[in-house]
Amino acid sequence: MIERNFWIKDDGNYQFSSTLSSAGIGKLISSLSRTQISTGKFNNGQFTPTSYTHKTQQDKRSYELDFDRVTARTSDTDLALAHNPIVLDELSYQAQLRADLLYQVNKYEYLVQKKHKQKLYKFQRNKAELVTTTLGKFTCDKMIRVTNNPDKTIKIWIAEELGYIPVKIELTSNQKKTIAILTKISQND
Repeated sequence: MIERNFWIKDDGNYQFSSTLSSAGIGKLISSLSRTQISTGKFNNGQFTPTSYTHKTQQDKRSYELDFDRVTARTSDTDLALAHNPIVLDELSYQAQLRADLLYQVNKYEYLVQKKHKQKLYKFQRNKAELVTTTLGKFTCDKMIRVTNNPDKTIKIWIAEELGYIPVKIELTSNQKKTIAILTKISQND
């Protein structure tokens, strides 16, 4: 089960949190969980993170990042500001992808700071497909992350009619496929 919460205040400050946990019969197989929190600013269509927390049950995989835009460093890594003025984290790039779709930006490339390294995430926008969920049928654009590893794929189906939120996410790694499908939408005013 994935639970996500996202808000932007009037002053542009945002917080995006995501908690992944096993539910139902899946809890019998694996009880792993992961919580991520990204905070920062949203201004003129651009997310700029100031902090990021990645917490797992395995402490060695947990980490925190503080984005220092003055010294161009995160906690332990230089930000590649000369090539890309905005370095994102593992949550804020997802919010930026959505913003880019809303603002009709046609290049989906994001420099993402991970624990000890940066990775360039590139997405290709494919033709629309119909996705059926318990909430109904949605016409979705299919976004595919372009990687050099043919054994690892990430596909995201996003619905324009829902403000480009993901309706379906499919992760394939080492011939194991994980699929998440939207089952509930709630909005805070």
